[in-house]
Amino acid sequence: MDRPTLHRLFPRRVAIVCAAVLVVQGVGLALLVRDVREPRPHQAPVAVVGPAVVAQGLAEQVNALEGRPLDVTAGADRERAVDDVRHGVTVGAALIDLTGTRDQLVLNGSTDERLARAVRQQAEAIERSHGRTLSVRRVTMSEVEGDVVRRLAVGFGALGFLVALALSLRFGPTASTLRLGTRRVLAVAAISLVSGYAAAVLMPGVGSLDTGAQLRLAGVLALTAAVAATVTLALEGVAGFGGLGLSGAFYLVVATPQLLGTDPHLLPAPWPALSDWLPPGASDAALAAIALYGGTGIRLPLLVLGVWLLAAVLGLLVSRRERVREQTAPDAGLDAPLLRHPPLTPVVRHGRLVRWRWRVGVVVLPAAAAAFVLVSFVPRDDVADAAPVASRASETQCVSTGTVRSVADLNRVVRTVRGGPEFQGGDVGADTELQDGRRLMVFGDTLRSPAFDGQRFVRNSMLVIGGDCIQAVLPEDHGALIPDRPSARSTGRVGYWPMSVVTVTHPGYDLVVVTAQRVWSTGTGDAFGFENLGPAVAVFVVPRGETPQLVAVRDVGPDAADITRPEWGAAAVVEGDWLYLYGTANPDRPYVFGFSLRVARVHPDDVLRPAAWEYWSGTDWVADPARSAELIPAEGGTSQTLSVFRDGEQWYALSKRDEFLGTDVVVWTAPDPWGPFDGGRAVTALPSDAAQGRLRYLPLAHPGLLPEPGTVVVSFSRNRTDVDEVVEDPTRYRPGFLRVDLP
Repeated sequence: MDRPTLHRLFPRRVAIVCAAVLVVQGVGLALLVRDVREPRPHQAPVAVVGPAVVAQGLAEQVNALEGRPLDVTAGADRERAVDDVRHGVTVGAALIDLTGTRDQLVLNGSTDERLARAVRQQAEAIERSHGRTLSVRRVTMSEVEGDVVRRLAVGFGALGFLVALALSLRFGPTASTLRLGTRRVLAVAAISLVSGYAAAVLMPGVGSLDTGAQLRLAGVLALTAAVAATVTLALEGVAGFGGLGLSGAFYLVVATPQLLGTDPHLLPAPWPALSDWLPPGASDAALAAIALYGGTGIRLPLLVLGVWLLAAVLGLLVSRRERVREQTAPDAGLDAPLLRHPPLTPVVRHGRLVRWRWRVGVVVLPAAAAAFVLVSFVPRDDVADAAPVASRASETQCVSTGTVRSVADLNRVVRTVRGGPEFQGGDVGADTELQDGRRLMVFGDTLRSPAFDGQRFVRNSMLVIGGDCIQAVLPEDHGALIPDRPSARSTGRVGYWPMSVVTVTHPGYDLVVVTAQRVWSTGTGDAFGFENLGPAVAVFVVPRGETPQLVAVRDVGPDAADITRPEWGAAAVVEGDWLYLYGTANPDRPYVFGFSLRVARVHPDDVLRPAAWEYWSGTDWVADPARSAELIPAEGGTSQTLSVFRDGEQWYALSKRDEFLGTDVVVWTAPDPWGPFDGGRAVTALPSDAAQGRLRYLPLAHPGLLPEPGTVVVSFSRNRTDVDEVVEDPTRYRPGFLRVDLP
């Protein structure tokens, strides 16, 4: 047999490739070492646990951060979330406690300490942005340290390479017969098994594992070494001794996280996603699953290692077949069909040598790719079933209202209270009561004073009313409380007009659901210079006695100026376990000025998932909104926004018939939230006077405000057709109040 020389071990082309790879790897490692000194997580899996709408909103906010430091999933099961951390499914879990302002971050005690610290810093920064603090708790299933696992993965990968190197130097880079090749593979397997078992039993740091775990650990260590050895032999089968250099360079590249002694989630892309599919990363994950996490998550890394092993064995078989075929060809230049000890480099013309190597790749690479695709469909361990959040809001200085005991007092406040600069006037005025006795009122287009430091006109605002005090809720940027978003249709922005508001009570805090219309200004400058683009849902969290904070905004359906499409959320009411959302639509036919009424329902915690909504078809609840039935027809129908409420055993819908052109406030009655509603009857007149420029519209019921049996307090919006009049006297752009008798 020819003795290996340096030229034959590393032909010029192979040496150039290996040198280039090592240079690039060295530069890459130097840059990554700098990042590891100041660790920043990249797509670290974390769960956020709390009420569904809160958890979903926070998850979307964090996942939208630049660079995606955390990969957050939302859940509501605290015990499962902590168990996921303990079993290594997630790095950590943030447990939201809305009864106070202090949450808990649960981290795995076996996690790389730098990763744990980086995740904690990210979580603390997010908590501070919401005015909250964080405590940390560590949980673990094992006394084994993560660094021990990483060293085992690196060491047994290197062991496999050394086994292949020893076999190649002793017997040549390729086996001349199938039997000799089989002996090599069996020798690799035997050495790997013996070494794996010895390490699992004798290695310091893993002695706390039980016998079963040690045997499983030995099997993974053997598989790690076998993969490294067979991949090296397969590369030699194609490139001769040069395959050793290719294998070493390949290993140095793919083992970057292990060589740096750090978690892949502390390295930039592509390492967080790529590491699990490479032999060192898969080995590290499989060993960690056994030694640190009780076996959870071992399925995928074992399959990945198995695919690499099978691909390497297939490469050995195919390269031998193609090499034999070329060496036995009439013009191969050999005197015998197949030498027992062939030269280190096959004596084949260069063109034929290139072709048979390509044929090896054509067989092996697609087969390996197909296997990896199949493995990618294997379910991973689930974390949890699961709009950017606005900046933190605060309440402004109290504006005294005096005692309010009657409708007359309400109108006195409207006429005489000057208000702070952040709220001079607005329309809508839907309200809800909190568990601490305060009331929230949400307004549409809101006018602020010239002295206000911020946006003078906003699409929405909120007032908190408690005792003898009114305070505006002001976001940090002094804009709209539900912030505008860019328009997909033009260079303008889309705003949110509130329609209804309800409270979902929890121990120590309330979830406040505000439904809104998405609106876009057409730029005509008149009172009707806007288009309605569809509904939306915003969710606020209000701890007892504290300021409402926006946690999520969800548009429902695409932007479309289509009044025939139901505007879900035109009215909303909580009854039992359900949140009922009423939708209004106009058929867009001549002389039909009213809106028809339909109803959907959803469990409050699922309000941000329109796919979970159900629609009343007239006989049952269905998933298809197109099958929703009309409760009130459009002819002589409601305004686009209205109130639906219960008084005793009776349900009422209150609205101005035929929208702006109507003159009467009408009440429709029904035995259930889904009807059937009667034809309605007028309870008071509310005409507008276009000739005088006076608009009166949008009557809304307030059944919890100053209640008296058989009656309800009703607010209505007031405006002027001349905008300058409103700017001069904002009290003309404030709601009025009256009391009406219920049918």
